[in-house]
Amino acid sequence: MLPDKRKLQKISPAAVVESNLEWLLGEDLALVRGLIQDRTHTDYPFVDEVLSDVMPDHLPRAIITLGTSRLGHAMQEHRVALAAAIEMLHMAVSVHEFIPRGEVTITEHQRVLMGSAILIGDYCFSQASSLAASTGNPAVVAAFSDALAQLSERRVQTLIETPHQPHADDAILYAAAAEVGALLVGLPKPLRYTLREAAASFGEVLSDSETSVAEAFMHLEALTKDWPGVKPLSNWLRTHRPAP
Repeated sequence: MLPDKRKLQKISPAAVVESNLEWLLGEDLALVRGLIQDRTHTDYPFVDEVLSDVMPDHLPRAIITLGTSRLGHAMQEHRVALAAAIEMLHMAVSVHEFIPRGEVTITEHQRVLMGSAILIGDYCFSQASSLAASTGNPAVVAAFSDALAQLSERRVQTLIETPHQPHADDAILYAAAAEVGALLVGLPKPLRYTLREAAASFGEVLSDSETSVAEAFMHLEALTKDWPGVKPLSNWLRTHRPAP
């Protein structure tokens, strides 16, 4: 049974991401954030403002990729680039959410808004793809491309079938975050599959602004009942967590 969130101590979002997870991931998480900021800094104030608005306060997708890649050996620059790439895919989808839906009056403002959202979102997609390709790993690039294709397919499906509902990319990206991290370090297919399946649930916990690190650990360890292959990731995080 998963822990009752109401019975667990809550700490601030900043303490979760900026402090506790920094313990576990060393400087990797800070480097991911810096890399994203570098890739989203342009010479155009309007573009920078849009990108700043969609830059996530928390990086659950990056955390999953970094944690998974620590189950093997990878160059720091590669795992950081891949983690940043996954987060930039999420940013791209967030920018595309600015595109007006349904019946709208085509004014000059709407035309500019639509064109800007498409171009800025596509810019994020291109930067994300460039970061993934910088790993020099064909399997990683293929998995990343597959995630991008799934995102595009899901978006078209949402626009056609439920145009008034927000686009949801979480499940796809949490799974992809684990998959590409596992591929980067050459984990076997059964373990990759297990981590990918568990990542969707773990990612939801990581992105909850009221989640403490203690709760995140408890949730991850609870997943090992259904997916024993998650145990190596849970063990790695446990052994690298500083004593309270």
